[in-house]
Amino acid sequence: MSYINDALRRLQKEKGSPYEAYTHLVNASVKKPQRSRKLLSLVGILIVFCFAGAMILFLNSLDSKRVQGVSYTVDWPQKPSVAQKPESAKKETEPLKKRIVPVQQKVTKQRGDAKVIYAQALRQHREGKLDDARRLYKEVLGIDPKNVSALNNLGVIYMKQKDYKNAQASFNKALNIKSRYVDAHYNLACLYAQKKEMDKSLFYLKNAIEFDPQVKLWAKNDKDLKFLHDLPEFVSLINTKRN
Repeated sequence: MSYINDALRRLQKEKGSPYEAYTHLVNASVKKPQRSRKLLSLVGILIVFCFAGAMILFLNSLDSKRVQGVSYTVDWPQKPSVAQKPESAKKETEPLKKRIVPVQQKVTKQRGDAKVIYAQALRQHREGKLDDARRLYKEVLGIDPKNVSALNNLGVIYMKQKDYKNAQASFNKALNIKSRYVDAHYNLACLYAQKKEMDKSLFYLKNAIEFDPQVKLWAKNDKDLKFLHDLPEFVSLINTKRN
């Protein structure tokens, strides 16, 4: 090895050598393969890292799109659905239904009973059993206070028994419920005729005729209106034809 070192020293001393200018090229050519390999290795590693980073970014972007898509569909307003009652609410409403049903059945039964009792009262009334009929009419009104037929017939019984105060009250109650109730108007005309209050009697008779012209036929032969028969106003009401 010493002879190589000696040769190199001589070469460096020989400044005027024609090869001195090319010594750096020779040295570069010797070192170039090693540097190029290192550079290629570095570039390769960088490419791998870049590719790996790009793939990671791409996969992350896909995941973010999936998440956004899910949140987007969830955020859309959903069609309202029928609310389901919780079990506790169902349990609370069931006893209420059980309480309501018997009440409805009771009302229906009472109305049915009222019709039966009214038929019994009417039969007693026609047979002249006024006390029994009056009691039954009151029983009907206890079940159905707005039964205008029972109120009217009860008034007729009171009037038959000369209890004009209660008779008048019964007829007026019927008219408060049904203002154009012909029977109540006609019976009030009879009541006031018996009391010889002619103006009031003619007033209610006129109302009855206006609501039902057939009343004229009743009035002509009704003994309860005998005090009106000779009055010009009565004759005019009976004989006037409606236009």
